[in-house]
Amino acid sequence: MATPIPFEEFSFEQIEEFAEKEFLIIDDFLPSEMAEKLLNELKYWRKENKFKKGGIGKSVAHTVAEEIRRDDIKWIDKKSCLPNTSEYLTYLEKLSSTLNRNFFLSLKDSEAMYAIYDKGAFYKTHRDRFKTQPHRVISVVLYLNQKWEHEHGGELVIHKEGKEKTDSIYIEPVYNRLALFKSELLHEVVPCNKRRYSITTWLKDQLNEVSFLSI
Repeated sequence: MATPIPFEEFSFEQIEEFAEKEFLIIDDFLPSEMAEKLLNELKYWRKENKFKKGGIGKSVAHTVAEEIRRDDIKWIDKKSCLPNTSEYLTYLEKLSSTLNRNFFLSLKDSEAMYAIYDKGAFYKTHRDRFKTQPHRVISVVLYLNQKWEHEHGGELVIHKEGKEKTDSIYIEPVYNRLALFKSELLHEVVPCNKRRYSITTWLKDQLNEVSFLSI
């Protein structure tokens, strides 16, 4: 197993790769013990029946549309989340600082959720950046699927739109893999053949309190 990168810095190669491709994949992102504890915290909330159907849109435009997405989610409250989730979000704050420093961004806050895709679940092609509230800049997904195999499906597919064609990048949701990409990119989750776990975080250029007040 590879040694996890320091959360406060990227290698030169990773910086170059993200700048060129607008996405980056980091395997074995967390110490294995911490990844397992995060998975246990996610499963704890499932046992407590705290998940709900994922929807589309924001605020008053939010609606459940199972023809578009069929995942179950639980939003993470940074002030009251379980300890390992809190530590993970702290790591992502350091990741935000690194992105700001290397790419001249102005990331100020984040919002995060646990997500569960049961067998047959999917999320059709969409963007994470809303037209009316375009403050999600970077999408970060940590996968927590032990013993995941190719035939289990559930890949994240990023569609890079070029002048002449669209290239599709398939990313398997293997255990302890971190995927980060620009939130404006078109992407989807193809149907799963096995239950799939992840934590999705959006790094934003506006404080959540400001976003809430502007609704």
